[in-house]
Amino acid sequence: MPLSTLVILPFLVLTIIFASLFQQKKWQLVTITFMTVLIVMELTSVYFSGGFIDYQFYVNLNVNDIIEGLFIFKLQAVLVIAVFLGLVFLLSKLANLCKSKCRLFIRLLFACLAIFSISYHNGPLSRLYEIYQVTSAPREPFKQALASLNMVDYPTKEQIVSQKGKNIIVLSLESFEQGFLDFEEITPNLRQLRQDYTFFANMPMSAGSSWTTASMYTYMTGMPFLIGGYTTSPLMKANQTQLVSLGDVLRQAGYQTRYVMAGPNFAGIGHTAGLFGMQIISEENYVGQYPNAPFGLYDKDILDIAQKQIIDMNQSGKPFALFISTVSTHAPNGFNDDRMKSVISPKNDNMSFVAASLDYNVGQFIRHLKDNGLLDNTIFYIFPDHLMMGAGTATINRLSEKERKLYLLTNAKSENLHKTPDQVIYQIDLPRLILNGAQVESNAKFLTDYLTEPNLNKKQFIEQNKSKIATINNSAQVFK
Repeated sequence: MPLSTLVILPFLVLTIIFASLFQQKKWQLVTITFMTVLIVMELTSVYFSGGFIDYQFYVNLNVNDIIEGLFIFKLQAVLVIAVFLGLVFLLSKLANLCKSKCRLFIRLLFACLAIFSISYHNGPLSRLYEIYQVTSAPREPFKQALASLNMVDYPTKEQIVSQKGKNIIVLSLESFEQGFLDFEEITPNLRQLRQDYTFFANMPMSAGSSWTTASMYTYMTGMPFLIGGYTTSPLMKANQTQLVSLGDVLRQAGYQTRYVMAGPNFAGIGHTAGLFGMQIISEENYVGQYPNAPFGLYDKDILDIAQKQIIDMNQSGKPFALFISTVSTHAPNGFNDDRMKSVISPKNDNMSFVAASLDYNVGQFIRHLKDNGLLDNTIFYIFPDHLMMGAGTATINRLSEKERKLYLLTNAKSENLHKTPDQVIYQIDLPRLILNGAQVESNAKFLTDYLTEPNLNKKQFIEQNKSKIATINNSAQVFK
């Protein structure tokens, strides 16, 4: 059990004491119900992200994500309901007992102690305040918002000048964090690719980039997905962002840009990719040609479609950039593709089998590129979108045996990337690394280009500037 689950103890104390202050039972029940909802939400946040309710949790409270969550986390949903009802019943009894047995002064003293115990930096109250800071970030003139982070010479979309380099393939692997590469029986192909190509092992996950849509937004724009506005579906009313994205730079250089995904509705990535001007390719383009799968397509079919798209774009004679997102290794247990039983031996649990299947399919995909000579003029980038969410599963327990990180695997040369594999890299560095590695010359600038202080901890910088980043993202939106 994560130590952070102990946060419920002061919340339980506060619930009992607050409820005991009311004489009427209906107000007791209202208080207990409200506080129990908060307690269950805190426990849910700890389970999925290992931490307290934060902006990531807030964003995923929208109806679509909740419905998707109920589909994926059936057992957890049942447990949440059971815990909620059990706590309401138990706290009602304890509130009445407290009212009759404990003097008012003692109750208020315990309430003050409970509030004090959750008021530390990065504690539950601090995280709730951060949600307020991010969501209340104002809209300002875009240049004024940029100036708050000293991004005063940021070229606009209209000012972008770029020249083509090599073809680009970006492969974002769902929840496939670095720890999987330690499992020899699960990831032989990626382990071999790690030996053959450039591998960055020190890539921490940062705030605003820790779920699927946020990860995509970050590696496309170089800006963490923290955004002002009291909405749990940010960007859904916008049809453009003034932030310069990889799509803008590459199209200006004459690239074909496409994004292959299981389904455009998964985590809202279809709409987000559309903001960056990507042509979206999914199961909707291949109706009836692939088996039905959760969220549209299995990883095997996503990569098969990606191969077809590469062949099509390569024949046009124009440079191309293909972006791909997998989905089958989604927490908690992944989505099993029975067709993989013919090539993957049985594993101890479903996630291990699904992970081994993804490793096999990625290996086949890269081998296809190599065998057909495509890697001669194509740079690929492979990285996880975020760490695996959840707690208590066999996979999470195994991954947690060491420090959990992301990684970047690419066939780009270090001298072109202007980074060496021993250096720390961050998710906000990805658009710059992608362009550099493919030798795309451009005057485009990203947040990371302004953070030039040697050995700057960019993860810490993001934590310290969440409100300013949210203002930039908020101000960059162009609405329908």
